[in-house]
Amino acid sequence: MNEPWGISGPAFAWIYGVCAVLPVALAVANELWLRRDTGVRKVPGLYHLAALADGVERVTDTAVAGLIERHSLRPDGRGLLHPIRPAPEDPFERAVVSLVHGHGVTLRELRSGMSGHEVVLELRADLERKGLFVAENRRRTGWLLALALYAAVLALGIARLANAVPLERPHTILVFLFVGVVCALGVTVWRQWPDRSGRATAAGRLALRYGDWDRDLARTVTGRVALNGVQAFPDQVVALTLIRTGDTKARLFGGTASTCGGGAASFAASSCGGGSSCGGGSSSCGGGGGCGG
Repeated sequence: MNEPWGISGPAFAWIYGVCAVLPVALAVANELWLRRDTGVRKVPGLYHLAALADGVERVTDTAVAGLIERHSLRPDGRGLLHPIRPAPEDPFERAVVSLVHGHGVTLRELRSGMSGHEVVLELRADLERKGLFVAENRRRTGWLLALALYAAVLALGIARLANAVPLERPHTILVFLFVGVVCALGVTVWRQWPDRSGRATAAGRLALRYGDWDRDLARTVTGRVALNGVQAFPDQVVALTLIRTGDTKARLFGGTASTCGGGAASFAASSCGGGSSCGGGSSSCGGGGGCGG
């Protein structure tokens, strides 16, 4: 038979279907490999914990909480943050203060500015080197290669259609596959978008829950915020202000933010002290305002 390119329509459809699936499958496999458990369980410090708990935005929240606790940063009635003391020694807190202008900034603006700050970028790089964070450059490279492959697959589909239509060959299935390739191309472009917050690997998630880090941090204000978010700040007026100006998603009970919910509350034994339950009239863990004290 005189088949276009010497390949029958059904045979080409099978080949093209495989080509339509293969690039995204390879990119997904690469990303899953980057998220694997590397066996690392040691978390170096407070800001590493914060990043593992909820990305680099939580790092900013932790630094802000430390500044407010020591009265080096003050939120006004509109929720804008103002510095009231000289820049501290802590590099993350100093970076936060450097981004606070005279008229004040919101927590959301600070998060945006801190995401590209050198101290945060170095923290992300350190977590990636340790296998606790997904290596963003390698993740995006995988999707970039998939994008290049899809450009070739798209060109192949166009060439086949241009050959089949004048010859009045059946091409309905090829059109559907072509549409599928275009959709996959869109997904690939979307996955190329930079992840400004970062994401923990399987090793990072396990290290956060069961790994080697100072559990006494969970009893400090900054430690509680690092693990549970700004809703864990003991002053509920400040906590609600930060939630509002940072667009923080938090569960609210009776007008107060709960510090026992959220992603890191699964550390019940480690962050609230040996076996104490999270509850009581206060919005913090256990009695008093500390964690399981």
